[in-house]
Amino acid sequence: MRDFMEVLRMESAMEGTNIRTATIYPAAINTELLHTISDKGTAEGMAALYEQVGITPDRIASVVAFAIEQPADTNVSELTVGPTVQAW
Repeated sequence: MRDFMEVLRMESAMEGTNIRTATIYPAAINTELLHTISDKGTAEGMAALYEQVGITPDRIASVVAFAIEQPADTNVSELTVGPTVQAW
């Protein structure tokens, strides 16, 4: 995905279309996705981890807003977002 987004950004720049791209790498973010894990052991392990270190989705929303709010001539390519207490 990283390479795809970088190629998209580069092709956009070469065409002068000013399409901005941003790739976000989230760590432990508390979302509904955790409730879709069907393996009981995995689900319990992930629930314990996310209960301990997970952060709310609004943190990701803030990062997305930051990238969007940049001037049209500025691209924020990559953002890794996660809890300060999680050793990724």
